[in-house]
Amino acid sequence: MTRSMRVSVGIVVLSLLAIIGGVRPPTAGLAADPPLIVRVLDIGQGDAILVEFPNGDDMLVDAGDKAHSPAVVQYLKHRQLNDIAILVATHPHEDHIGGMLDILQTYKVGRVWDSGYNHGSQTQQRFLQAVKDYRLQYGQPRAGFVREVGKARIEVLAPHPTLLKNTDSDANNNSLVMRVSYGEVSFLLTGDIEADGRAAVAAWPQATVLKVSHHGSRNGTDGAWLREVQPTYAAISCGRNNSYHHPHTETLRGTARVESVSHERVCGSDRG
Repeated sequence: MTRSMRVSVGIVVLSLLAIIGGVRPPTAGLAADPPLIVRVLDIGQGDAILVEFPNGDDMLVDAGDKAHSPAVVQYLKHRQLNDIAILVATHPHEDHIGGMLDILQTYKVGRVWDSGYNHGSQTQQRFLQAVKDYRLQYGQPRAGFVREVGKARIEVLAPHPTLLKNTDSDANNNSLVMRVSYGEVSFLLTGDIEADGRAAVAAWPQATVLKVSHHGSRNGTDGAWLREVQPTYAAISCGRNNSYHHPHTETLRGTARVESVSHERVCGSDRG
């Protein structure tokens, strides 16, 4: 990381931010460049991740389920967002895109990125129809796609150009996975990708911060993959006492070498 760059990562509980880990160089006598900030919102058993780029653009990765969309909108208003440059639907499960309609109705969105996997659910159909109705720029970036956002960089690692079929969960395994980097610090945002999806990626780059896949499910993480990624920090997004028992014990054991926040703080919501 260049000396003028600062990065922090946090987890949000309602409208409160609790820093779970930060990566910052010494600041004495250095230029005060804006930081890259990644915020994992606590919305129960779902995902919503806000990326605030140093150039002022914002990217929202997933929007949680419909029940928690008011909390997502409330937090974005708290952050005083005027618009969303990039809205990302990592995959078409309700706990990731159920809140998208409220986002589209509330904010001006520059472009929408989608995994391209057709789940066929009413939730997905309503979301895609709304994208058309609002005449938004729409894309399905595949592995190898790169976009520069000021001094930051977004690299798409998955899905494979040819979508996977006949896996345990095609929707999960075709998740849109991104590595967001700024200087020497990077964030790996994994959606709900499982073993088959990870195997389709030829080589995984290292990342400073890992958003653990599939809410800490055992199929979202394995030791060999962690040895490739070598994260310093990890965040797991899941609901307290959820019916799936996420995060699974195997995942926590597999990430024992990774400095992370406690189970209670990561899965801090009692809503779902």
